[in-house]
Amino acid sequence: MAVVEVAGVGQEQGSEDPVLLLREQSGGRRYLAIWIGAPEATALAAAEVAATLPRPLTHRLLLDAVEAFGAQLTGVRLTALVDGQFHAELDLVTADGGTRSVSARASDAVTLAVHQGCPIDASEDVLAEAALPANAVATVGGTEDEPDEADPSSPTPPADVEDEVEALRRALSDATPDDFRTDEDQ
Repeated sequence: MAVVEVAGVGQEQGSEDPVLLLREQSGGRRYLAIWIGAPEATALAAAEVAATLPRPLTHRLLLDAVEAFGAQLTGVRLTALVDGQFHAELDLVTADGGTRSVSARASDAVTLAVHQGCPIDASEDVLAEAALPANAVATVGGTEDEPDEADPSSPTPPADVEDEVEALRRALSDATPDDFRTDEDQ
């Protein structure tokens, strides 16, 4: 498992569909792009800015219900990619100290994790199948003045998420199957 973080939410160019962009926190700093619904995008935006709303949105309501029963969400895991859909598991600690995993849509799991402030992990299988290498994003969207995210000694990458999302879009639109082959595949 690799820890990932929300890099941002944007829209696919020429589309109204929101895209959740996750970035691996260490290692290759690969990216995952997950197409999500408008309600999830709204809930993520509210969670990221810690907005206090007069009534809870569905994701906050679910966390409140879990806590009302003495349980706690401790993490989420992106576990599989099946027919182009990401699958996730919610990790819960129950009131009696036991643990439970609950299947969830990836967009809901990530939104709950952001609301709760708990870690998001992605399985190596999911990253191997669906991730775009960070250097492809930096190469397509970056300039010589911007740090190379694949170099751990470089300064922190710029926080402009819109630029990162746009670079990922360009990289994906120009990508071929050969771009995803590793030395082991050849």
